[in-house]
Amino acid sequence: MRATGGQVWTRVCARRNGFPQVIHSSKRFAGPTGLEEYVGYGVCMALRIFVDGSTLLFRSAGFFLQAGRRRLRLPAFLTPGDLTVTHTDLGMGEFRFTLEIVHPRLGKLISQSAMFREATP
Repeated sequence: MRATGGQVWTRVCARRNGFPQVIHSSKRFAGPTGLEEYVGYGVCMALRIFVDGSTLLFRSAGFFLQAGRRRLRLPAFLTPGDLTVTHTDLGMGEFRFTLEIVHPRLGKLISQSAMFREATP
């Protein structure tokens, strides 16, 4: 993607009541770890990536505000906390996605888990 310099991801989260929530972001090769996610309005998060067996882990490694080429690292108290995303291969074209955000003072803010299956024509 030319505007953000990365791969654009769009996630639609259905709700029991109300309109679905749509989240757009871009993963790009940049920043202090070499990989970051940009969520718009100048907000980006550095990511570290790990492999544990059949699981791919993405962990937050700092949050930034960006204006042009200038970047300002946000202090920990201005961030949502530690983010961990996993993609676990379950075989047979399926994988489990989990997302967890844990704030150092407020505890677990978000915990999501979903199974996905490869679409067949």
